[in-house]
Amino acid sequence: MKRKRKIDVNYIIMLVFLLLSANANILSSTMVAWGAAIVSLLGYAITKKLITRRDVNIIAIFSGVYLLFVSLRFLLVNDLEVDYLYSDYMFLFKYILLTFIVCTILRDKLLAYFVKVMVHLTIVSLVFFALQLLSPATMFKFFTTLNFPTGNTIPGYTNALVFTYTQGFHDFSNSGFVWEPGAFGCFLVLTLMFHFFLNSFKYDKITILLIIANITTFSTTNYLGLLVLIFLSYRFRVPKINIYVLILVPSIILAFIFIPFLADKIVDTYQEDMRDLKHLKVLEKYYHHNRMEIPLNRFSSMWHILDTFGNKLILGVSNKYNEVLNKTYTVNISNGVFDFIAKFGVVGLVYLLFKYIRFCKPYLRNWENIVYCVAILLVLSFGEPILFLPIIMMFLFIRFKQKGFSRYKNNEEDEEEEEDPHAYAKSA
Repeated sequence: MKRKRKIDVNYIIMLVFLLLSANANILSSTMVAWGAAIVSLLGYAITKKLITRRDVNIIAIFSGVYLLFVSLRFLLVNDLEVDYLYSDYMFLFKYILLTFIVCTILRDKLLAYFVKVMVHLTIVSLVFFALQLLSPATMFKFFTTLNFPTGNTIPGYTNALVFTYTQGFHDFSNSGFVWEPGAFGCFLVLTLMFHFFLNSFKYDKITILLIIANITTFSTTNYLGLLVLIFLSYRFRVPKINIYVLILVPSIILAFIFIPFLADKIVDTYQEDMRDLKHLKVLEKYYHHNRMEIPLNRFSSMWHILDTFGNKLILGVSNKYNEVLNKTYTVNISNGVFDFIAKFGVVGLVYLLFKYIRFCKPYLRNWENIVYCVAILLVLSFGEPILFLPIIMMFLFIRFKQKGFSRYKNNEEDEEEEEDPHAYAKSA
């Protein structure tokens, strides 16, 4: 007699975590959904006795330092209304608390489930992407019929929870379940990096799937991040300098110089961004007429933030700094590095990179590999505002060496195996 298969709660938790991180759907755009997710996860963690005394100490100390940092910054550095401080407090309870609870529940299974759920969402995205290419009008009509409200005001934007399609903007690129193709590519590159960490940089079916999906995003910054990751995988497997490295590095440099899609697009983007900054008043009239924000690109976003805030960027301005920018022109920032610096300062970015390096170090051979990992995160986030999302905030709270699929491939065994959460605290 067959035993009844139990529900994989960890899978559901990770699915909800990724959908909230997607910043694209009805869940991520609704405070009720965030609140319900946090309360439910906290209740589950307490019921299952998954929270140890050390976990409580970690989140208490982190919260205290965070609240002190944003409060002193508000009182001593930035002359802003109190709503900006409340927004910084809300970030702690909305993004950071959610991430902490998920990391606490999944512990050393976090990356395994991250990759597993992302692979399934990627397969779904490829199916919808094929339909999008075959019949974009039918796809748009179907999604608008579902009518999942997201609060996104971009014309033609639709989302059906597991897939996003923006008619007229991304007809030939894959947005997956995230808000746009470039952001989906960031998720994919990070997933591939996690997969490499778990399988010691072996190329398998999952690797190929994630690479193919990344290609369908048609995002230059993601291609750059993917190239660095592939080079990292080679250097991990072949740490000695050899003839192939000496050939490969110049080849990549030449590729950027002579392939128009790479070098020319970056140069053209920079020049176009500089022109946009000089004509913001003209752009404001056009986009205001069409009820849209001015879409500043990577470089124009960077310079606009630098010119507006200057030395205040050392400690940052506020989680809702964009309202300060929008007092002059209503803009949409697309540079994730400077978006994060405006939110939490250079100090916050340095701390995040420190925690990220600590996370990466156990899976890599040497500091050269770690440099590549840092380059990957900075390249991805330079193109998309992803650093504030829970999928990045989790680097703040991952404390355990992650285990791969082999231990968790049988969900029934996984559910039956009782693990003492206090053992994790003793081993950390």
